[in-house]
Amino acid sequence: ASHELRTPITVITGALELLEQSDLSASDVKVVDRVRRATLDMKTTIEMFLCLARETDDGLYDEQFFVMPLVRQAIDQQRYLLNGKSIDVEIDALAKPSVCGHPQAFLIAVNNLVRNAFEHTLAGQGPITILIKEHELLVTNLVSSDGDERHAPTEASSFHGHGLGLGIVQRLCERNGWSFSLRADQARVAARLSW
Repeated sequence: ASHELRTPITVITGALELLEQSDLSASDVKVVDRVRRATLDMKTTIEMFLCLARETDDGLYDEQFFVMPLVRQAIDQQRYLLNGKSIDVEIDALAKPSVCGHPQAFLIAVNNLVRNAFEHTLAGQGPITILIKEHELLVTNLVSSDGDERHAPTEASSFHGHGLGLGIVQRLCERNGWSFSLRADQARVAARLSW
């Protein structure tokens, strides 16, 4: 299954690289960027499911890794979601923790939390804050302004509305001995990942 799912993604990625070397119009560049992001999303989804489905851990579930590089990678991968929104992302690193577990599972979880925060924060309603402590990561975003009755995102509206995101984060955390919680009200959503 891993080979059958990953091969088409590799083919699409290769075709995109060839397309990018062509003389493309500005509108074509936007389309290619959209296809590249969709392909990356598909690759991430495949990796999430494969990570959860693995029968053996190949020793990867006992690896020591640092949190900050994975947080920065997730922010970089999802930054395009903030285009045109005028939202700042504030990282407050109170510690420089390392975690024991599966680094890819951790990145998938953080990527999902960052993506949800970036997608569900309205234009001009920042900042999105990412707080890193010795044993936890907290991602907080605003979802409505004063007097605005928009509802807070729930599990059903996460991950492009497919309802996969938070359930996967929960399962990845359980598998690695971490904990995940989400607190939402009318104004903000706070996602906490603890280890």
